[in-house]
Amino acid sequence: MRASCLRSGVLPRLAAVAGLTLAAAACESAPKPPEPGPAATAAPVAEAPAEPPKPKGMPELLVDSMGPYIGGQRVDLSQKDGAEKLSKVIRALPIEGKPVTLLAEKKAKPSAVAAVVTELGAAGAPTVLIKTDGRDDLPKEITVVPEGRVSKPPACAVSAMVLKDLATAIWPFGGGMGKRQRKGLAGPDLSHTGEQLTKDIAACSASVAFFSADDEVPWEMAHNLAGTILGSDAKKKLATLVLLRAAPVAGRPVQLGGG
Repeated sequence: MRASCLRSGVLPRLAAVAGLTLAAAACESAPKPPEPGPAATAAPVAEAPAEPPKPKGMPELLVDSMGPYIGGQRVDLSQKDGAEKLSKVIRALPIEGKPVTLLAEKKAKPSAVAAVVTELGAAGAPTVLIKTDGRDDLPKEITVVPEGRVSKPPACAVSAMVLKDLATAIWPFGGGMGKRQRKGLAGPDLSHTGEQLTKDIAACSASVAFFSADDEVPWEMAHNLAGTILGSDAKKKLATLVLLRAAPVAGRPVQLGGG
């Protein structure tokens, strides 16, 4: 009777001890959760975008109907930051104070070509050779000086531009009575324009001339006008041909600096 009672009292205690032992073993064998590492506690730090590497050699510089395409980078001048981007791209070019060559397609906007020439001058280019497949009887290459490199030209210096209706206008840099020549059959009448240019260039001692075009006409017209100016210089005294940054108002004084 006593033995039976002892066995009945011991068994529950042994079962309890065994249960605790199994529970402890289970706790010891359970994998511990991983401790948070540095990547889990520290927020990732955003790296600033690296500046594009400067090209070792001068890349191709182009202005087409879509705008400037400088060293493989398209610049949309119609965007709010377009002018700033163009300046940044051109400043990265290895100009080093040397003349630069620019390809300008026929249908490019005159304002886009002028913007590139202006920025090239600001970045150190003394002159820009512009190549355009224009008329066969006129130069396909013209060398222009950026506007920012010219100051205080004589008031009688010749200024010429192609107007929106393809007529041409010629007037003194300092303002005054202009001469207008109506358009020809297929564009500006450059024959009669050239005759007037010959007279005006000869009548002034200036060695500089200015040209431009309304932005509604294609660049080809402005390029051909520049070639006509050079061809009309009978005594070859023009040493500087300036492409104006912004189209002026015919007959009014030309304001350097884009005005």
